[in-house]
Amino acid sequence: MFTLLPSEGVNRSLMKYWSDPRVPDEERKQLFKTAIWVTTFIFGATLAVLYFWQKEYFFDRFISAYTPKEFLIVFIPAVFLMLLSGYLNSVILALREVKAYAIINIIGLLLLVAVVYLGVTMGNADQALLSFSVGYGLMFFCALFYLIKKRKAFNLGIGLPDGKSIKRIGKFLAMAISVIVFGRLLDFMVRDYVIDLYGLERTGLWQAVSKMSTSYLLVFTGTVGVVYYPKMSSLIHEPQALKSYVGKVMGFVAFVSLLALTVYFLNKEFILKLFFAPGFERAAYLVRYQVVGDFLSILSYLLAYLLSARVEMAKYIFAQFFSAAIYVIIIYSFIDFYNLEALTLAYMWRYIGFFVILVFLNRRLLFRS
Repeated sequence: MFTLLPSEGVNRSLMKYWSDPRVPDEERKQLFKTAIWVTTFIFGATLAVLYFWQKEYFFDRFISAYTPKEFLIVFIPAVFLMLLSGYLNSVILALREVKAYAIINIIGLLLLVAVVYLGVTMGNADQALLSFSVGYGLMFFCALFYLIKKRKAFNLGIGLPDGKSIKRIGKFLAMAISVIVFGRLLDFMVRDYVIDLYGLERTGLWQAVSKMSTSYLLVFTGTVGVVYYPKMSSLIHEPQALKSYVGKVMGFVAFVSLLALTVYFLNKEFILKLFFAPGFERAAYLVRYQVVGDFLSILSYLLAYLLSARVEMAKYIFAQFFSAAIYVIIIYSFIDFYNLEALTLAYMWRYIGFFVILVFLNRRLLFRS
C-alpha cells in the first residue's frame, strides 16, 4: 500500500528522465528535488487514510505487545526509509550503475535477513512484524552511502519542488494509479468475490497458481526490468536503435520464459506441492491456461514499459482498462460453466488482449522500416 504508487509512479519518472540524454542536468536535479516531496506527500496521505479511516483493520488487529503509538514510532520512519531506498536506487539504475545496484541490494538483503532473523527468534510478535520494515529501511543507508561516495559524479540536491517536475511526475502517477485500480484493486475484488462463491479452501487452490505467476513476474521485474527500462529510456530519441533493442530483449525474454514455463507446466504437481503444501497439487489443472497468460504477460509488460518510457499516458491507461474489461467480462460470462478454471481462462485472455492492444499502440515503432 505504501510502496506501489511511489515505485510505479515517482521512481519510474526518475528513471525515465534521468536516463534521457536530452534532459539537461538542471532539470534532472530539479526533478530529484521534487520527487522527494511527492514521495513524502504520498506516504503521509496513505498513512493518514489508513490510520484515520480503518485504524482497527490495518493497525490494531496486528498489534499485541505494543500500543499503536509505540508501534508507529518505529513503523513510520522504517517505511519512509524503505520508500527513500527505492527512490535513491532508481537514480542509480537510471545511470545504469547495475553493478553498484546489485551490490547495494545484496548487502541490503543480508541486513534484512539478519534483522528479520533477530526479530523472529528473539523478539515478540510485534517486533517480528516490525523487523521486515526495519530491515527494508536499512537498505536506504546502503544506497545513500554509495551516492555520497560518488557525489561528485551525481548532480543531486535538496530543495523546493517546481511545477514542471510535478507535471512530469503527475503523468507517471496517473499511469501508476491505472495499474493499481485495474490491477491490484481489481484482483482484490475478484478474490473476495471468489471467496464468497467457493469458500477459502477452493479459492486457495486458484490463489496458489496465481501466486506462482506473481512470483515469476517479480523475478522478471527484479532482473530484466531493472536494466531494460533505463536503457530503453536512453534510446527514446533513436527509433531505429530502440526498435532493435526492444526486439532483441523480447526475443531473449520470450525464449527464457517459454523454457521456464514449460518446465513449470510439465512438473506442475511437484512444484505446487514444493512451494505450498501437500494437497495443493489439486490445483494443477488450473495451470494450463495460466502459463499461457504468464508468457504473454511478460511480453506485454515489455511493451507497456515502452509506452511508459514515451510518456504515452492516455494509451497506457487505455491498455490497462482494456485488459481489465476483458478479464471481468470473461469471468462474469463463464464462471458458472467453468468454475475456478474460468479465472485462469480469463487471465489468459486478459493478457492476449493486453498484448494485442499494446502491439497495436506501439505499431509505428515496432513495424517501422
